[in-house]
Amino acid sequence: MNRDRHPDPMREQRARMLAAAPDWRASDARVNPRVAIGSIIAMWLLYFLITTGLSALTGAPGQWSFINQRGIVVVAGILCTFLLYQLLQRVQPRSFGARLAVAMGAAVPLVALYASINMLVFFYWFPSDETAKIIEDLHDKYPIAWELVLILDSSIRWYFFFAVWAALYVALGYANEMRAVERRANAYRLEAKNAQLRALHYQVNPHFLFNTLNSLSTLVMRGSQSEAEAMIMNLSSFLRSSLEVDPEQLVSLDEEIALQRLYLDIEQARFPDRLQVAVDVPDALGNACVPVLILQPVIENAIKYGVAPSKGRIGIRVTVSSDYGLLILRVENDVDPAAPAPDPGIGLGLGNVRERLITRYGPVAGCEWGRSGKGGFYVSLWLPLARDGC
Repeated sequence: MNRDRHPDPMREQRARMLAAAPDWRASDARVNPRVAIGSIIAMWLLYFLITTGLSALTGAPGQWSFINQRGIVVVAGILCTFLLYQLLQRVQPRSFGARLAVAMGAAVPLVALYASINMLVFFYWFPSDETAKIIEDLHDKYPIAWELVLILDSSIRWYFFFAVWAALYVALGYANEMRAVERRANAYRLEAKNAQLRALHYQVNPHFLFNTLNSLSTLVMRGSQSEAEAMIMNLSSFLRSSLEVDPEQLVSLDEEIALQRLYLDIEQARFPDRLQVAVDVPDALGNACVPVLILQPVIENAIKYGVAPSKGRIGIRVTVSSDYGLLILRVENDVDPAAPAPDPGIGLGLGNVRERLITRYGPVAGCEWGRSGKGGFYVSLWLPLARDGC
């Protein structure tokens, strides 16, 4: 018995869809305001505690007199960093490198602003003997632009403080962006998976209907009115049952076998003397969940390649077992060695089954086929054994 293969444009389209980069949104890179503001306050409070603690540990003279000034510049630092946060929140280049460059550049004017406030607090508003000596030294060296020199010197030292927070903000935003992109990518994968399951399911019915109508035509031409009427009733029941279910739905194994018995009854009317069916489903596995109509292409191929071209009685055997947490479905059919090889079909059968299983369950499921030891042909399916959700 031959099984043909065919190119699968649907699989290629799905691969292109999954390979496409999810759309980028600037809002994804924004940091939660609570996190951003909390990090600003925490950073400056940590600075206040560290500098105050070090002053106390080193026993610097008059260290407690600087607490008020230090508190003022800490508040100014919080406000300047908040302005930096507002700016970065509104400017979000697409690339991470450009975003980081904007953050580093935006920190420069705010550092200069903070250094100016720091100079006003310590050198003009609340000067001390130590700061008076620093002003005198700077005035001697730079009589005209000593304030500018002081601001530049202070800006260089403080820039790295602001830059660390800016880099942290960009890193947090990038992490948010990656999580958002991953969520959308997962949504796309799920959408593509569901679309593919539906497409694979809907490929079955036209193929099956074509073969069944051929069988019905044969009965009508042969004048077998009662058999034709029985086939029409069985076809109606099968189509009503199969079309009512969701293509993504799982059904119990008993329900799946019942659907396949309807189909086999249809084919039994076509091959009354050649088709022999045996189904062995253990009672303990009857409630196992399987994708709806997963056996349809397998049994249909067994009819097409095993029963149709033969002259004698051909048996089709469906057996079910479980092993290592897997549900194993095996369909075997005899092959008449004297029968001519049938023409190849259009390749919807076993490739369809394998694709449906892998799409739904991943590599833990699969489908294989080949010659059996008795000269017939077998198809074996395996999938995770589950009894919930169907």
